[in-house]
Amino acid sequence: MKESELAGGFSTLYAQLLEESGEQLREPKPLCGEAGQGIREELVRCLWFGTHFRPDDLATDDGRRLEVVSPGWWNVEAGPDFIRAELLIEGVGRVVGDVEVHTRASDWFAHGHASQPGYDGLVLHVVMWDDAEGRGIRLHSGRIVPQLTLAPLVEQEIGDLVEIVDLESPAPGEAAAPSVTGRYCGPALAAGEMSPEWLGGFLDCAGDHRVLTKADRMLGLREKASLEQVLYECVAEALGYRHNRLPFLQLANALPLSLLRETVPADSSTADKRLVLEALLFGVGGFLEGAEGADADEQTLEYLGRLRGEWAGAPEALRQAHMGPAHWSLGATRPVNYPVRRIAALAAFYAEHLGSGLFGHLVRVISAARAEGRRSLAGACRRDLLGVFAGTGHPYWEQRCTFGGRKLRAPTALVGQERAQAIVVDVALPLLLAHSRAEGDEELARRLHLTWRSLRPRTPNSIVRRMEQVLFQDPRQARTVLCSERRQQGLHQLHRDFCSGDSGCTACLLYRVHRVGRRMELT
Repeated sequence: MKESELAGGFSTLYAQLLEESGEQLREPKPLCGEAGQGIREELVRCLWFGTHFRPDDLATDDGRRLEVVSPGWWNVEAGPDFIRAELLIEGVGRVVGDVEVHTRASDWFAHGHASQPGYDGLVLHVVMWDDAEGRGIRLHSGRIVPQLTLAPLVEQEIGDLVEIVDLESPAPGEAAAPSVTGRYCGPALAAGEMSPEWLGGFLDCAGDHRVLTKADRMLGLREKASLEQVLYECVAEALGYRHNRLPFLQLANALPLSLLRETVPADSSTADKRLVLEALLFGVGGFLEGAEGADADEQTLEYLGRLRGEWAGAPEALRQAHMGPAHWSLGATRPVNYPVRRIAALAAFYAEHLGSGLFGHLVRVISAARAEGRRSLAGACRRDLLGVFAGTGHPYWEQRCTFGGRKLRAPTALVGQERAQAIVVDVALPLLLAHSRAEGDEELARRLHLTWRSLRPRTPNSIVRRMEQVLFQDPRQARTVLCSERRQQGLHQLHRDFCSGDSGCTACLLYRVHRVGRRMELT
């Protein structure tokens, strides 16, 4: 079968094969099984805080319309999961208070919250599934709190969130995924029944499907916010890595682009804009209080003095409602990836493009790339797009990992090549593709596909390593086939759709297409 329908070069063959084989595009497995299976409370908190649900259908379990003005601030102390949430509830009006999140409604009772006065400020109970058989949520004070059940409202992006939350390590007390060898793929490839070229083509199509799916999700996000705001929030979240994604998203929500544009003087220099942006981001992030330590050097004191001077002029509401050190995770983070350096990188991204827009700049970067020949053009697009995010310098932070910390032996970019490529793959490329499809810009889509095909593979994460074990018995063959980011993302798609459960090889699309003898031409 040939790729009969293309989206600027992105293959839709994977989706076609799913449909032709009787499979619908799968909703992520955790939503299909027993309540709570495969879903951690951490993920449900991410769903609530990131508003990853259909807002137009929002209603409490007793049928009242609900609008989320603000999901609240993530609470790192004892008590409810989110504080200072702002909601509009039909028949009640505007309410401000706490929100508690659970995987199952019965967890409220299992955790004993009904007898704890610290939860009396609750205005909403958010659960993935309601398994409490209609029992209301009653507080210690006796007040009944409305409940919101997310499962019917969550769309397919939950699968990507599962990967974000569960990507690198198991939950506390949970065993890591065991090593696994494919019962079909590995032996078939080793015996020559499946050619490496055929498998590579299949992974190309699966990788394209993954990007197209992300682009569809980005189109949906356009209904909630502008493309510029979506880009800003997604880039901030990507800079947080695994352990600080949620606080980075909280920071971006507290400082939306509209507020930054109102606060940062439009006629100031790029360097001055960067300083103001840093002051706002560090201030709301809670990094300016007691930052210098006892032995701060002159450069640190001068830099902090300038930041605090700008922060003192920030709106009062921001200075009163800021985050603190407990929100941020440093324990499992390399010093060069500490949040302060990533916040400085975020400020640098937007210092130059706050007024004109970073998203518009990305469109211009891709559209302006020039080179002779398709391969050269792909390289130019890749280089210019990665260059927007990689290699960011800073007179202070390229030499430091903390305020007042010991200087690094050599200047180190705030964002390395691999993290820049992660931002391009997970954020910039899908968002630009969504824009090209919405505008009918085939030339932009074509250039994006050339860029996508030319991206080199990154250091394998746990999912890629696991899938290498499934598909390959020869590590050298794995390196040959998995020669691009596109194919690595194809592995992620296969893992998400078929290899993360216990359904067996016969349910897998790759097995059915190859074993049944389905004829394909994969280019």
